[in-house]
Amino acid sequence: MPIIEIKDLHFTYAGKRESALKGINLNIEEGEFVLVAGRSGSGKSTLLKCINGLIPHRYMGRYSGEVRVKGLRVAETKLSQLSQVVGTVMQEVSKQLVLPIVSDDVAFGLCNQCLSLEEVKRRVELTLARMGISHLRDRDINELSGGEKQRVAIAGVLAMDPPVILMDEPLANLDSEGVSLLQQLIRQLKGEGRTLIVAEHRVEEVLEAGVDRVVVMEQGEIVEDTRDPRALAKFVGRLKLPAEMLVRSIKAEPTAPGGGATTPAGRAAVEFRDVWFSYDGKPVLLGVNLVIREGERVALLGNNGAGKSTMAKLMLGILKPTRGDVLVYGVSTTNREVYELAPIVGLVFQDPFAMLFAKTVKEEISFGPLNTGVPRDEIPSRVVEAAEICRVKHLLDHSPFASSHGEKKRICVASILSMRPKVLVLDEPTAGQDYESYTSFMEFVDELIRKDVVKTLVLITHDTDLAIEYTDRTLVLSNGKVIADGPTRRLLADPEVLRRGKIRETSLIRTGRALTGGFEVIRLRELQGSNSKT
Repeated sequence: MPIIEIKDLHFTYAGKRESALKGINLNIEEGEFVLVAGRSGSGKSTLLKCINGLIPHRYMGRYSGEVRVKGLRVAETKLSQLSQVVGTVMQEVSKQLVLPIVSDDVAFGLCNQCLSLEEVKRRVELTLARMGISHLRDRDINELSGGEKQRVAIAGVLAMDPPVILMDEPLANLDSEGVSLLQQLIRQLKGEGRTLIVAEHRVEEVLEAGVDRVVVMEQGEIVEDTRDPRALAKFVGRLKLPAEMLVRSIKAEPTAPGGGATTPAGRAAVEFRDVWFSYDGKPVLLGVNLVIREGERVALLGNNGAGKSTMAKLMLGILKPTRGDVLVYGVSTTNREVYELAPIVGLVFQDPFAMLFAKTVKEEISFGPLNTGVPRDEIPSRVVEAAEICRVKHLLDHSPFASSHGEKKRICVASILSMRPKVLVLDEPTAGQDYESYTSFMEFVDELIRKDVVKTLVLITHDTDLAIEYTDRTLVLSNGKVIADGPTRRLLADPEVLRRGKIRETSLIRTGRALTGGFEVIRLRELQGSNSKT
C-alpha cells in the first residue's frame, strides 16, 4: 500500500478563477525519493500543501478529491496529528521560524510533542550538528542569512523525526557547502527508509542526490511521471530549465570581462571605507574596503553568513556601520534616512515578507514612486511596465499575500524597478524562480542600464551561472572579508576562490569545460545520452 495516495485532487484558491490543481492522481511508495519539477506557478507548492494538510485546513478555496498519508485522510485529520507523520521545509522560510533563538526554534516542535527535556536537548544538538550549524545555537534568527535560516528550518523538521519529509525549494538560498550537505543528508534519509518529496527548480543538483522518480507539473497537472531522469530532456524548453541559460551565455561573445556589454565605469556610486559591522557584539563585516563605480555590474558572492545581505542593507542605510563609513555618491549613509536613499539605491530583499505590506499588488508597485517624487501622471505607466516585465500584471488587483512565493518575489522586484533607482541591488533574485521568470526581469534590468535609467547593478547570488550571464566584476566574501575582486569569468574559473568562498561551481565547470570555451554539452541532454553540442 502506498504511503501517499492522491485521487482526483482539485483545488482553487479563494478569490482565484484558475484552478491551482486539476485532477491530480499520484501514488508514492514508502521510501521513495521523488523530485517534483515545473515552472513557477505550475502547482508544485500547492501539491505539497495538500499532502501536509495546510490545504484544506489553513488555505481556503474549492477542494475536492482525496489525499491519504500513511492511511490518514488529510482533510479529516488534525494538523497536529499530521505534523508527526509529515515534516515540511517550506519555501517561505520566515513563515516557518517562530522563536527568536535558533536552539529554541529547533526545539519548538519537540516541546509540542511533550517529550522529556533531556530528549529535546539530545535531538536539538543532534540535528544542529547534522546540519552543520551547531555554532549558531544561541544566535538570534533575525540576524541570520537566508541560507542559515534554511538550515535551521531543516533542522527543526529533522528533529521531529517524521517518516515523510517534504522540501519546497530547499536549495534556493544555500551556498556550495550547504548544497553538498543537503545532498548528503537526502541520501542518508533515503537510506533510513524515509519518503522524500522535493520540489525544486535547481533540477540538476537534486538529480545528483539520486532520485527514484521525477514528476513534472504544468498548469496544475502532472504531465510526466517517470523513473528515468533522461525523460527530463524533452522538457528543457517547456520548463525553462537552466540549461538554456548556458546556451545563451556561451553563444554570446562577451564585450566585457564578465559576460555582457557594459558601459565604462565612472564615478564612485557606492564606497565602503574600513567598514565593520556587528550584531549584538558578533562581528559580521571586518574592515571592508571597496568601491563600486557607476556603470558597473557587480556580483557579490560568498558563503552563507559571509555578510552579503548585511552589505546590501548598509548601502540603503537600513543598517549603520559599527565602525567606518558607507558612502552613496559621496554622501555618508550614517546620518541619512532610508526614504532619502531609496530613490538612489533600490534593494530587493531576499525574503518577500520583509517588503510586502499593501492591500493590492498595484498599491505595492505604486508605493515607491508615490513617495519618491515621481509625477503622478507617470506612475500608472511605470506600474504597468514593471508588472508586465515581472509577469505579475494579472495580479494587479489581488493581494500580494495571495500569490505564490515566486510571484511574491517578482512583485518585490517590480516595486523597486518602478522607482528606477540609480543603483539596483538584487538579493538572491533567482531563489524559487524558474528560468523564464527571472530572465524576463533580468533582461528588463539590462534594458534599464542600457537606457541609462539604472546605472549600476549589484547582484547578490549563489547562482554562478547568473553572475556570468549578467555581471562583469565579482566580489567574493568569506567570514566578513573581501577575499577576491576581479573579472567574473576569471574568478569563477579559479578553484581556490571557489573553495575559499564556498561557491558552487558553474554548470560549465561541472561539465568539464573552461568558461572561455566556445561550446558546451547540455547536462540534461547528457542524461539522454546525446552527443549533440551547442
